[in-house]
Amino acid sequence: MNIPFITTSQMIEVDRLMVEKYKITLIQMMENAGRNLSILAYDKFLKDLNDVANVIILCGTGRHGGGALVCARYLYNRGVNVVVYITKNISGFHTVPAHQLRILQNLKIKIIFPEY
Repeated sequence: MNIPFITTSQMIEVDRLMVEKYKITLIQMMENAGRNLSILAYDKFLKDLNDVANVIILCGTGRHGGGALVCARYLYNRGVNVVVYITKNISGFHTVPAHQLRILQNLKIKIIFPEY
């Protein structure tokens, strides 16, 4: 089976077009990605559990990490017990993922930062 894929440079171009041509902001793309990831994770792995589901989310400080933070929020809002492990210090966060992190902090979702 052939699985379609795109290269890193092609994905950078997709992101550029989304922002510049189609005026879809990074925060919108991050919200959509994180929400859809949470739906997939819940439907595939969590919905049939009888007890409260427990999920650990590992994420970095970049854009994909921001999507993981959005996913954590959506799972938390569905009653999943979520713990988020961050791979870098908070100072390493890019602007939009930092915004997503603040939302989780406001919701009092458990976040663990690395100890250096």
